[in-house]
Amino acid sequence: MKRRWWLWLLIALACSVIVFVVSELIGISIVRILGWGVLGAFGVLSVIFTIIITTFFTFCIGGLIRFLLECFISNKEILSITLGSLGVCAILVGWILTIRESGWSFLVIMVGFFMGCFAGAEYQGHKLEREKLEYELE
Repeated sequence: MKRRWWLWLLIALACSVIVFVVSELIGISIVRILGWGVLGAFGVLSVIFTIIITTFFTFCIGGLIRFLLECFISNKEILSITLGSLGVCAILVGWILTIRESGWSFLVIMVGFFMGCFAGAEYQGHKLEREKLEYELE
């Protein structure tokens, strides 16, 4: 399959022509249109960066809670139930914070989501260990 590099040049040229035509039709300078485009691109990049930072932050908080619970609870099944219960409670608290229009509601819901994911992983690990032990005993 040949690469059609010229096709991308045609697409870029078509976009440029559209910008010029729209600027002439509505009577706004090209600099102003391109300025709004740059601001839009920065806005999209800032939203993506915020989502990445929020995900990392909430993953760390959920991991810290999981680590602390692992230090205190040795039974894997009880650990997964506790993590799942805390995750559901965090999601419920986040929902209540959303009703109250709190800025931390999204972070609390994300921490609850990650604790639910950790609970599922712990439960699956415990289940696999139990099945492996039962298989070895047979």
